[in-house]
Amino acid sequence: MTDLLNRPTTRRTSQRTASGGPATTARPLPVSAALAGAAAAGSTLVTCLAVALTGWFLADGGAHGQTTDALRVGADGWLLGHGSQLTVAGSPVGIVPLGLALVFALVAFRFGRWAGSTSQPVVDDRTLALGVATSSAVYVMVTVVTALLAADPGVAGLGMGRAIGGALLVSLVAGGLGQASGTGRLAAWLDRCPDSLRGALDGALRAAGLLLLGAAVLVAGMLVAGLGDAATVMSRLHLSVGDGLMYLLVNAAVTPNAVLLGAAWLLGPGFAVGTGTIVSPSAVVLGPLPAFPLLAALPAGGTPPGWLVVALAVPVLAAAVGAALAQRRRPTTAWDAGLLRGFGSGVGAAVVVSVLVALAGGPMGTGRMAQIGAPTGDVVLSAVAAMGVGGILGGAVMTWWQRRQARPGR
Repeated sequence: MTDLLNRPTTRRTSQRTASGGPATTARPLPVSAALAGAAAAGSTLVTCLAVALTGWFLADGGAHGQTTDALRVGADGWLLGHGSQLTVAGSPVGIVPLGLALVFALVAFRFGRWAGSTSQPVVDDRTLALGVATSSAVYVMVTVVTALLAADPGVAGLGMGRAIGGALLVSLVAGGLGQASGTGRLAAWLDRCPDSLRGALDGALRAAGLLLLGAAVLVAGMLVAGLGDAATVMSRLHLSVGDGLMYLLVNAAVTPNAVLLGAAWLLGPGFAVGTGTIVSPSAVVLGPLPAFPLLAALPAGGTPPGWLVVALAVPVLAAAVGAALAQRRRPTTAWDAGLLRGFGSGVGAAVVVSVLVALAGGPMGTGRMAQIGAPTGDVVLSAVAAMGVGGILGGAVMTWWQRRQARPGR
């Protein structure tokens, strides 16, 4: 967290070198931002193209299809990572591989921070807004060109509108935060925020991270328990070495989706893996599933054991611990301030997790597999209730402890 807020010290300034050479002049932020937007979009696009080409050669040595076909697959994967919905052979594919989306966001943030830290000093928010708008415009332009060039009669409905929306989200949020961090404007904004708001934001991020960590542990444990089933699925597919590696890579790209659906399970509403299915702590109803190794982490159908209800305490504990840790950094002995910070931490974490869970679902074909994901409304209600209560408990306990430590003689 502190790494994001600290202002980098690598800014280039206009000064004469020690050898008497010409001065090194920093670029204006909009120029650096344009370069950052092109580099963030271009580097990830080239990586996806290279992975697709590698998989094509590993599969059959390039005996089937053409190089352009492999490049088109890589471009489609890049667009899918930005939220584009593909229609392959009449079947819609709308689940965003959040592993790819996370990589895109991290790359955009790093290039945005580079643009901010190597440009001329930014003293107002208008210059920063111009830089963010410039980088986003370049990023979106690369997205539009890629969508047009990747058009294929066999792959209909690239969903350019969704791809543009995803590109804007990545470039504006991730890239914008990177530029704000690199220029120091982010630290200036936080300095102007009331201490209570900063404490609530800190607690919300910590609580959300703890809940997602618990969901990751849950998914990992279930996957280990179903490792035999996953191996059986892979063996029945009779994949070559190259096909198997690419198949595992696809599973890795959607692993964050599985973690977020695990968070929906911990919150209580659970999720669906097909129309008419439910996977929750109270009931598991499944139907025929596709041959996908990650689905081996799903529990068996029927009524789960009663002791699994204790898993519903994980969101409460995550919010309580997150709020307490945040208040430990910013102590307060006022009951109203401590309770308000805790409640804000819990509700903020609930909003963050609910938004992420909503992004984790989507269609994977027609018929039964047209519905995959968690019920957003139920997740929001459960998250706000559980994590709001947990945040209040964490704030109350830490306030009591800090009041106790503040007594005379301690």
